[in-house]
Amino acid sequence: MKSEWRVTSQCFIGSDKRVYQVYRLRDIHTIDHSGNREHQPQTFYERSEAEKLAAQLNAEEKQNGKAQN
Repeated sequence: MKSEWRVTSQCFIGSDKRVYQVYRLRDIHTIDHSGNREHQPQTFYERSEAEKLAAQLNAEEKQNGKAQN
């Protein structure tokens, strides 16, 4: 079973800049690690933009009644 879409961030060493991506776990019953994540290809420099995409994807899946498996 897949998780809802979420936002993750990464900070670059020596910089105060962050990038944000939208991801979800492929299997919610397994620990969170890179092999258990499904990412959207977009990269954002504003967290709010990534949050909008995550909310949109979650709403679409809820509206479509898509089974999370």
